[in-house]
Amino acid sequence: MRVSMRKSRVAVLYVHPLFGQGIARLLRADDDLEVTCLVACGADASKHLKRLRPHAIVLEGCRDDGVLHDVLGDLPPALVIRVAPEDNVMDIYHRRQVISARPETLVSTIHVGLRGRAD
Repeated sequence: MRVSMRKSRVAVLYVHPLFGQGIARLLRADDDLEVTCLVACGADASKHLKRLRPHAIVLEGCRDDGVLHDVLGDLPPALVIRVAPEDNVMDIYHRRQVISARPETLVSTIHVGLRGRAD
């Protein structure tokens, strides 16, 4: 008898559709993740995130930190990973701690950040 585990919800917020779909495709290859893509600049992004209540948010990095605050400002705490297409480093925000990692470790970074989460 197989025990079913709940999938971790991951939201991918993007500015460029090619970036968003690429990251989502990478993450959807992991059966333990339930992935949703949203346009980061859309007026409804914050509303959709509140409804989805993701455990992790992967955000396309941009020079405007206001987007990060505007969209994520009043959401419950979540693991937030900002990936900048022009850089080879990710910024991970987890309980006020900021860590840097390489993009090739995105899937394992999500699992490490979500380890021990309570639904």
